[in-house]
Amino acid sequence: MTPLEQISADLGWRESELASLKILLVRHDLSKTQHAVLLRASWAMLYAHYEGFVKTALTIFYDEVCKRIGNCGNLPKETRVNALLSVIKKIRQLPAVEMLEEIEEFCNRHHGSSPQFPEVDTKSNLWPNLLADLLRGADIQPDIAAKHKFEIQTLVARRNEIAHGRHDLISEIGYYVKYESVVYDIMYEVAFLVD
Repeated sequence: MTPLEQISADLGWRESELASLKILLVRHDLSKTQHAVLLRASWAMLYAHYEGFVKTALTIFYDEVCKRIGNCGNLPKETRVNALLSVIKKIRQLPAVEMLEEIEEFCNRHHGSSPQFPEVDTKSNLWPNLLADLLRGADIQPDIAAKHKFEIQTLVARRNEIAHGRHDLISEIGYYVKYESVVYDIMYEVAFLVD
């Protein structure tokens, strides 16, 4: 399966799951309490799919980079930093003399090595600034994070409030659908950019 096929398959099951929840949300035989519970569950699921898709798409991207790019020296600067992050962190911890030696030999030792990317870490709260950082680390322009900054902040914050016991956050399906549309916009844009 090609990377694009993997990303498309991931996006497909996420869309199906969100569509199934929305079918339940529009039913008229639910009590007010049941409807409120479904709205909160749908919001939490919407966030989970936003975060999960970004993580999956970037992981597929990095796996493909590792297959196609033989050495770190051929990567764009931001992606090269990401691939060499564990080495950079180790160098920072060295005593001054050893650090200087590593710095002087850094290109010779590490630019020819195969890329080894860290796990895509969304830190359980994929805020807009973190989304932008993750995209930049893959040498992808983070415009989508800036474009939807307010909506992403609201999505994450409301998901956290639901997790902490707030009940009165999402009052009707129209409000949910607005954010669902934004999440789809982000997921499709990330898929396009990763491709």
